[in-house]
Amino acid sequence: MEKQIDLKKSVYELVKAYPELKSLLVELGFKDIVLPGMLETAGRIMTLEKGAKMKQYEISKIIKKLEDNGYKVV
Repeated sequence: MEKQIDLKKSVYELVKAYPELKSLLVELGFKDIVLPGMLETAGRIMTLEKGAKMKQYEISKIIKKLEDNGYKVV
């Protein structure tokens, strides 16, 4: 089964669907999601696009990293 990352879904939804994604997101710089309660609160409204904009990361680099790790970004 292909792992799809929908950029419109929240980080919480994506990590619940693909738990292994959490460590990849931390590696990409989204370190706050490992803080107690952060994924369950802010993660429910934060998308990867919003997070990238907030942290001033290029979404294209995030997409490339996800694709390099076997995810299809939609």
